[in-house]
Amino acid sequence: KTTLLRIIAGLDHEASGTVAFDGETWQSGKTRVPTHRRRVGYVFQDGRLFPHLTVAQNLAFALRRSVKGSGPSIDLEQTIEALDLTSLLGRRTPSLSGGEQQRVAIARALLTSPRLLLMDEPLSSLDVKRKREILPHIEALPEIFGVPILYVTHSLDEVARLANDVVLLAEGRVAA
Repeated sequence: KTTLLRIIAGLDHEASGTVAFDGETWQSGKTRVPTHRRRVGYVFQDGRLFPHLTVAQNLAFALRRSVKGSGPSIDLEQTIEALDLTSLLGRRTPSLSGGEQQRVAIARALLTSPRLLLMDEPLSSLDVKRKREILPHIEALPEIFGVPILYVTHSLDEVARLANDVVLLAEGRVAA
């Protein structure tokens, strides 16, 4: 499942087949649209935040990397509000809880103004309490920001709460 997300993001250069999104072919045969031109946000299992930066600086980094003029950009203040980050802005990321780190990671991915948001088991390392805190934020993202999400999880509870469509993969193949 992680490999599929990496292929969609353009991070796996050995994959064959066709990847298309929103009428644009990203990969087919020898044609490969570079990762940065796909405008995909990626949230990993671990936040992958910059530990030497504050939350505000991590978000500013994402804004500098966003693609301007090629679609709607995502507003910083709206993102901070939607993910309840105001009280965290001055803190360095190692001092954050796992749930707080994942909210920052999601905000950072959104602030690149992606056309598609990939989330690779973003709650797998969190305890039940932290999952309950962050799920409402993830649930609201498509409506607030208009960005479709491809969400990978092993949790049936997360699938039931978040999914409009489900693809079941088993041994690298679509099972249902």
